[in-house]
Amino acid sequence: MNTDWNLIRKMLDAAVDACEQIEAAGYCEADRGATTNVRGQDVSVWEFLISAWTLPENVRYRIIRERHERDADLPYVPESARIIMSMAQACAELIGAAEARPAEAEIQQMIHWYEAHAVPGIKRAIEDERLRNGARS
Repeated sequence: MNTDWNLIRKMLDAAVDACEQIEAAGYCEADRGATTNVRGQDVSVWEFLISAWTLPENVRYRIIRERHERDADLPYVPESARIIMSMAQACAELIGAAEARPAEAEIQQMIHWYEAHAVPGIKRAIEDERLRNGARS
């Protein structure tokens, strides 16, 4: 099973960059009704925002359909997908919470754990197991 991690990185970067720029523009709930003209039609901030979260949902379903059509269905939710989903949910809880800095120490510990323990440990265990199995053959 191969994954296009660069494409996933670009998709996540696009969402993070968009959210960052929306916040930097000073967006607040009162701005939802603000409109701009797009090809002769007024489009509100709220319509842009709704599209920004429904577009990925729609693309997700397109991906699922096309995987099915190509006999590339997922037999289960891959562990990497679970990691990304859980991290995205944790990140979502940080939107608008910069001053409060919730779970700051735990977040830094988690980042360190991924880098210093999880990935090296997983790689080492896989290598060790393959060496043991190769030695038996």
